Amino acid sequence: MVRKTVTIKDDIFLQVQNRDISKDYNSFSDMVSSALELLLKEKKKERYKQAMLEASKDKLYLQDMQEIEDDFKYADFEN
Repeated sequence: MVRKTVTIKDDIFLQVQNRDISKDYNSFSDMVSSALELLLKEKKKERYKQAMLEASKDKLYLQDMQEIEDDFKYADFEN
């Protein structure tokens, strides 16, 4: 485990206190770790979305997707 000292904006800390958010965690460190995990997940989703947007403009990618769709079009109706 890594120990870091963080500085938090007053208004953010007050919002956490006023909404009793910290009571749901074992410690302030646990709460910050959870928040960072959520941030990492969100960034991962954003990167994936951006990659898909870029792929949707790539002619070779679109051609590959069309070929795969054509190869499996009859498999969708198998029982």
